[in-house]
Amino acid sequence: QVQSAVDRGLEWLSRSQDPRTGGWNTAGQRTSAAVAVTGLAAMAFMAHGHVPGQGPYAETINRAVDYVLSMQQPDGTIAPAGLSQPMYDHGIATVMLCEAYGMLDEKRQALAHAAISRAVRLILNAQNVPKPREMQGGWRYSPEAPDSDISVSGWQLMALRGAANIGADV
Repeated sequence: QVQSAVDRGLEWLSRSQDPRTGGWNTAGQRTSAAVAVTGLAAMAFMAHGHVPGQGPYAETINRAVDYVLSMQQPDGTIAPAGLSQPMYDHGIATVMLCEAYGMLDEKRQALAHAAISRAVRLILNAQNVPKPREMQGGWRYSPEAPDSDISVSGWQLMALRGAANIGADV
């Protein structure tokens, strides 16, 4: 029953992917797909053993990777331009790119490597923003935030671990 439920969930996710962008929209969003939701959806496919470029969800995952790569801003943030609190999107997207990295085709892998390098730079810079002693070492909703949050920090730490695992300079 669990296997059947997971399979139905992945089928639903595949059908609900935006065919234009490769992202997934969330309730109330009208203009763009959510980067974090797209990253989580792609990781759901990979966690079940599906691979970018292979099998029944080959293009679903590839389109999700392409969407996330397309959302990286010049400063390295992986989130829609102008988002006031991008660090959840950024952390989750970076984790997803690191998870997919070794399974990507050569072209996407090169793009992902460059994106991950820029994303790591942003994470490290955001950690070094001056903060009160009890907030030092963590991250918050925006890269410039002078405080920290445990859940945002957790995603940034997982992104850094994933980047280190693929050989990025952390």
